Amino acid sequence: MKQQDRGTAKNRKLNEENRYNWNKATLTHILKRQEYCGDVVNFKTEKHYKDKRNHYVDKDKWQVIKNVHEPIIDRTTYENVQRILKNAPVKRPNRDGEIHALSGLMYCKDCGTKMHIRTIHKNNKVQHVTYCSEYAKGKSKHPKCHSPHRIDVDDVMETITEVLRKIAQYSLANKEEFEALVKSSLAKEQTEEIKKQKKRIPQITDRLVRIETVMNKLYEDNALGNIEPKRYEQLSGKYAEEYYTLKAEQEQIEERLYEFENANQKAKNFIKLAESYSDFEELTPTAINEFISKIVVHERDVKRAKYAVQRIEVYFNYIGKFENELTKEIEPTEQEMIQMREEIEEAKKEKTRAYHRAYSKEYRSKNIDKFREYERIKAREYRARKKLQAVT
Repeated sequence: MKQQDRGTAKNRKLNEENRYNWNKATLTHILKRQEYCGDVVNFKTEKHYKDKRNHYVDKDKWQVIKNVHEPIIDRTTYENVQRILKNAPVKRPNRDGEIHALSGLMYCKDCGTKMHIRTIHKNNKVQHVTYCSEYAKGKSKHPKCHSPHRIDVDDVMETITEVLRKIAQYSLANKEEFEALVKSSLAKEQTEEIKKQKKRIPQITDRLVRIETVMNKLYEDNALGNIEPKRYEQLSGKYAEEYYTLKAEQEQIEERLYEFENANQKAKNFIKLAESYSDFEELTPTAINEFISKIVVHERDVKRAKYAVQRIEVYFNYIGKFENELTKEIEPTEQEMIQMREEIEEAKKEKTRAYHRAYSKEYRSKNIDKFREYERIKAREYRARKKLQAVT
């Protein structure tokens, strides 16, 4: 633009040292554009009937032709960026100048909304705690969530790091067994959903055929003058909107069915991702977003208890909610939760008993003379009673 003497920068001096450097706005713009993945995207805009200008439309109406030209960014990176931008609940760091690595990934089990992560400074320590965003809005007549679902995010990070390390090591050491486990896990998770979607496809197909028949009839009536132009525009717009909506739903269902049928490929993608990480000593935000899609937080078994059992559900990319002995640490069963609660109660009782034993020992050591005098008095009274009984 400067060389062509155009734009707002034509009167500015050109910095020769920095002219080819990209800033973060340029990188964000590239990572948002699907065209840089090698695709061609058509019909992103359409002319509005009011102002006769082009306006951006929903993605459901786009026409995407994949793998047309050589990509600049790989599709995995593009999908990760879209998921991160979609999940990000904040657009700027907190007052400590940080955005937590799990920000935007944690969801409430009861109401399904995102959870906010707060930083607490107490006793010269920094603690990260997450709360349900609906509960944090305050009390109302009809609240969506009745409990905060509070959980220590630092403990969650440690647990996830350990589980990711175990799953990665297991997947690399036992690739065939891992693929079989992933396939059975996905089948168990998606059986009911797949059945509903398979029933939905013929319904959508039948309705699309009917809409096409009606649209052809309307076009003929309009051409022959059997219908008013305004009425024709109203009906054609209504049926066209329904047609595109059903078409988008059909594509989504077919894509889900394709993903379900390619469970082995998902397992291979996860193994390939695990191979790129040798160890999970420090879990970076990049690794978290590449491996985890969301974390669902349950309420504590005893509300507002200091010592409580709390479950979390971790959904991984490619393999979904992977249930195995490796994930028992983060997703205990009901029986295990009851056993944990009994252990907590027994530990609390033992702590109370230990406190009383220590207090009694300390109290007796401080008042040993009084105790000895008390015992001598009791002994004299006992001997006097026995002597009196012998006389009578």
